[in-house]
Amino acid sequence: MPYRPQLWILIAAAAVASPAAQEKPDAMSASQTAADNVRVFKEPPPPDPRISFIRNWHHGSGFSAPADRQTWLARAAHLRQQILVAAGLWPMPEKCDLRPVIHGRIERDGYTVEKVFFRSYPGFYVTGNLYRPVGRPGPLPGVLCPHGHWRDGRFYQASEKELERELKGGFEKDPAAARSPLQARCVTLARMGCVVFHYDMVGYADCHPGGFPHRDTYRDIESDLYLLSIFGLQTWNSIRALDFLLSLPEVDPSRIACTGASGGGTQTFILMAIDDRLKVAAPVCMISAGDHQGGCVCENNSLLRLFTDNVEIAACFAPRPLVHPTATGDWTARFLEEGLPQWKAIWGLFAASDSVHAVRFTAGHNYNLNSRLTVYEFFNTHLKLGQPSPISEKPFVPLPPKELTVFDEAHPRPADSVDAAGLKKQLIADITARLESLRPRDAASLERFRQVAGTALRHITASGMPAAGSVAGSEAGGRSAQGAVTVERLVLRRKGAPEQLPVLRYVPAAPTGAVTIVVHGEGKAALLDAAGKPGELVAELLARGQTVLLPDVFAVGELAPAAPPATVPASDFFTCYNRTALANRVHDILTVIGFAADTARTVNLVGVGRAGPWCMLARSLAGGSVARTAAEAGAGIDFARVRSVQDDDHLPGALRYGGFWALAALAAPAEMMIISAPAANAASMPWMTDAWTAASARDKLTVVASATAGDIVRWLTR
Repeated sequence: MPYRPQLWILIAAAAVASPAAQEKPDAMSASQTAADNVRVFKEPPPPDPRISFIRNWHHGSGFSAPADRQTWLARAAHLRQQILVAAGLWPMPEKCDLRPVIHGRIERDGYTVEKVFFRSYPGFYVTGNLYRPVGRPGPLPGVLCPHGHWRDGRFYQASEKELERELKGGFEKDPAAARSPLQARCVTLARMGCVVFHYDMVGYADCHPGGFPHRDTYRDIESDLYLLSIFGLQTWNSIRALDFLLSLPEVDPSRIACTGASGGGTQTFILMAIDDRLKVAAPVCMISAGDHQGGCVCENNSLLRLFTDNVEIAACFAPRPLVHPTATGDWTARFLEEGLPQWKAIWGLFAASDSVHAVRFTAGHNYNLNSRLTVYEFFNTHLKLGQPSPISEKPFVPLPPKELTVFDEAHPRPADSVDAAGLKKQLIADITARLESLRPRDAASLERFRQVAGTALRHITASGMPAAGSVAGSEAGGRSAQGAVTVERLVLRRKGAPEQLPVLRYVPAAPTGAVTIVVHGEGKAALLDAAGKPGELVAELLARGQTVLLPDVFAVGELAPAAPPATVPASDFFTCYNRTALANRVHDILTVIGFAADTARTVNLVGVGRAGPWCMLARSLAGGSVARTAAEAGAGIDFARVRSVQDDDHLPGALRYGGFWALAALAAPAEMMIISAPAANAASMPWMTDAWTAASARDKLTVVASATAGDIVRWLTR
C-alpha cells in the first residue's frame, strides 16, 4: 500500500466511497455535510490521549501490584512473552555450539583472570574475561557481570579527574578500585568464591567495535520490521553468556547471579525477567518508576515497554532474591518511595517480601564502593558464600586493557566473524526458513503457527479481545429516528484504556439479534449520504434485520486530529512506548467487537477501503467473537514498502512473522470473504489457502475480485 504518514501528520477528512459500498463520490462538501450529521462528540471532540500524550523514556506506566498471585503470574508470563517478541527472540532461536576459547590465564592474589570468546550466533562472538577463585573446589556460584555504558566498557579506566573526584568525595577508598571499579567488583566476587564472567556489550572493547557501532546498528526500518536490534542481540548474548557460565564444570547451576549498573543494570533486569536459571540479582542505579527508563538504543527496542515499565519488568523476578542499590544523584533517587513498595507488594504475594531490598546512597550515577559492598553482602547471604561479614575489598592490581583484551597473535579474531550487515543477512535468512517451517499443512502445524504468530500479533499490536463486559457504551446526544430505524450516538470506552470511540448504532424496526460492524478507512461519514442517512451497504444490512455499528477508529473521522501533533524525536524511541497508528486501529476495532459481542446473537465484521486490512488483522485476534468477515483487502499491506516509523502502515515485527497475509491467515477457519484482485496477491494468498485447508475449512474462505454492497450483504446473511 502507498505511504501514509502516521500520527503526527494531518489526516485528511475527505471521505471517498468504495465500489463495494456503492456510494456516490459526490464531492468534499457532501462528505463534510454527512460528517456533520453523524457527529457523536460535541465540538471540539475530547482529545485522544494516544495523540495528545506521547509517552517516552521519561515516563513510567503507573504500575501497581495486583491483589492476588494468580493474576500476577499471568501478567508476568505476558511480560516475558512481550520482552521476547520485542527482542526478536520469539520463538527462541536455535542455539549454535558455543565453541568457547579460554586462554591467557593470569594468576593474582586469590584469583585468576582468563580471556574468553565464544559464538552466540555463527560468526558473532561474545568476548570477556573470566575471573575464578584460587584453591576453591566446586561447585561454585556463577556471576554474570554486564558492564553498562562505561567509557571503553570492560576496559574502563577512570581519568585523573574522575579518580580525584571519587577519592575526595569518599565514594572510593582504594585508588586501584577508583581507577578500575569494574575490575574491583569482579576481583572481590572471585575472592569471595564466585566464578565471574565480565562480558562486553555489543560494539565495546573486543566485541566487534568496528562492525557493530553500538548506537547506530539496526536503526533502519527494515530491521524494525524484522525486530532485529542491538537490544535483542545483547539480550541473546546474555542468554548465551549464561549458557557459557553453566558449561563450566565447577559452576553450581542452583547458585547463579547477575549484576551490572546503568545499561548493565538494564541487561540484568531483562535477563531476570526471561531466564529462570538466574537465582539472585542486583541491578544497580538503573530502575525508576518514571524518571528514566533507559536512554540508549540498546535499552529501547520497539514494543518493549508498551503499557509497562522497568519496575514491573524487574518484578517478574519474584520471588527470587533481588537487591537494587540506588543514588540520590540520578534517576533512581525516588525509588524507595516509588518502586520498592510495588516490589514489596509483588514479593508479598509469595510471602517473600524479605527477599527484595533497595538502598539509597548519597552519590551520583555509580557502581561505587558503597553499592558494591551492598551487593557483596547480599550475594554472600543468598549465594551461600559463607564469608565473614562485614565484607571489605582488599587491595588488587588492575590489569591494563592490553592484558584484558581477548584477541592476540596466537588467538586472532575468528575468520568467520561477520559485521552488522552480514549478521542481518544471516538472521533474515534464518527467519525466512523458520517461517516456511511454520506454514500450516495440517491441524498440528496450524496450531503451532497460531502459537508462534498469534502470540506475536497480540504483542506487536499490544491488543486483544477485551474481557466480557469490559467495554462500556454510553449515549451521547440521545437517539433519533430515520423512518423505522433508530439511530443512537454512542461513546465506547474499554476498561483500563483512556481512548473514547464515537460509534453510530442503527437499529432496524425488527432486529434479528445479529450485529454487523462496518469500518470505513475514511470514517463512518463515508458510509452515509449527504443527509446522514444510510448508504447502500448500511441500508441493505438494515433491511435484513441487522443492527449496524459504524465506528470511527484511531485518527479517522471524528478522531482525526484538527492539526498535526508535535513530532516525536527519534531519540524518544516512539515505538518502544506507543502503539503505531495501525496497531491502534486494530485495537479500536477489537474494542467495538467486544462491545457488540456482549449482547449480540451474532457479530459480523466488514472492512471498507483501507480499513479492509485493519479488519482482517483484528479478525485474527478476535477468536470466536466474529461469525463472518468481509473485507476489501486490495493488495493487503505491503510492509516491505514501509519507509519510516511515521508510515501509517508501520507495524514493528510484521515481516518477521510473514507479513500481512500470514498474519491474516491466523483467522482460519473463520468464514471470510476477501475482496481483492487475485493478480495482486498471487504470491501471498497461499498463506490464506494453506491455513484454511489445514483447518479442513477451505470452503469457508471466499476470494472475489470485486463485490457490490448487495453481494456482501447476501454473503453475510445467507
